[in-house]
Amino acid sequence: MKKVMILLAVLLTANVMMAQKKDRTDAFMYNKNGQYEKAMVSIEKCINHPQFLGMKPNEQSQAWLYRAAIYQNIIQSDDEKLKAKAPDALEIVYQSLMKCLENESFCSDQQNQMEIGMRIASVMTSYYTQGADAYNNGQFADAAPLFKKAYDIAASLGGGEQASEMLNLAATSALRAGEYNTALEYFTELKNNGNETAEIYRHLAACYNGLGQSEQAMAMINAGLEKDPSDANLILEKVNAYLKEGKGAEAIVDLEKLLELDPQNAQLMFVLGTIYGDENNKDVFDTDKAKQYYEQALAINPDYYDATYNIGVLYTTMANKYIEQANEITGFSKAEIAQYDSLIEQANELLRTGLPYLKKAYDAQPSDDVKNVLRSIYVKLNMTEEVKALDGRE
Repeated sequence: MKKVMILLAVLLTANVMMAQKKDRTDAFMYNKNGQYEKAMVSIEKCINHPQFLGMKPNEQSQAWLYRAAIYQNIIQSDDEKLKAKAPDALEIVYQSLMKCLENESFCSDQQNQMEIGMRIASVMTSYYTQGADAYNNGQFADAAPLFKKAYDIAASLGGGEQASEMLNLAATSALRAGEYNTALEYFTELKNNGNETAEIYRHLAACYNGLGQSEQAMAMINAGLEKDPSDANLILEKVNAYLKEGKGAEAIVDLEKLLELDPQNAQLMFVLGTIYGDENNKDVFDTDKAKQYYEQALAINPDYYDATYNIGVLYTTMANKYIEQANEITGFSKAEIAQYDSLIEQANELLRTGLPYLKKAYDAQPSDDVKNVLRSIYVKLNMTEEVKALDGRE
């Protein structure tokens, strides 16, 4: 009786194995005939059977390879309903191929090795393509993990320049998505992989700035400038960092370096004008230098709105200083009256000089702010008709 039970157990195990092999064979045939949904059902029955691990290692690996092939065909099919039934198809392909690689004996076969390698490369390309599509559509948060997956696969295949490009895209996507910790992790990995370029340090600085860690950001900027002291983007990052901290004097030094690299850059001249024209920055406040830089910016770009408006406001600010001094005179002696009139005339002259800039700015962008400045000048210069015209009155 005992022998009969043992025999029955052996027969039962053999039947289970035969059933699994049949599922695997069915999956192969369904896939070959383009019946991908039936192939998917059969291969899942095979690998998810409790006795699957009892199959010979090479037979298991063959099942994993069939599974990868089936899901890749589903990915490449035009059947959207079928694709919806396998939303994680790409990851399933990759994990199935990784299972194949665990079997050294199976992979020692040249044909198997070639097929597995080609399929892994195809998975990598698919992740990269999906990442590129998401990136081009502005979906940076979606693009980052897709590029990272492509990088991980490329790295497992030996890395190289292509892998670095994928990791850089993953990092850039995360940065543009505002995922600063993720971007910092990826850019740091790039740096540790030997990509210590000025651009990488600039991106690292942007990550730290995004996290509100200004000291670390400045350390990255300085490290990058050690690599390339003339890198304009890094110098600009340093300028922006100084400006955020209200360090106008420090920013000026680097802005002047940038001007040496790009002497026809009207924007740099404008920024210098704003720094010198900032009354709150007593260390560098200099209206003559501010006016000089605004004029230089306008000489390069006569239609530069911000420079046009700012120089007009600068003349108004300078005029107000004379008006404040005049209002401090309280006496009515001949000398005091003469001093008062002189100060008011100097103020009016500055207002007349700044007026064309403000009129041009208003014509370009007729905002309420510019309109109010214009009205105040017209009132101070007793230009009644201009006030009426500005307010739309005859």
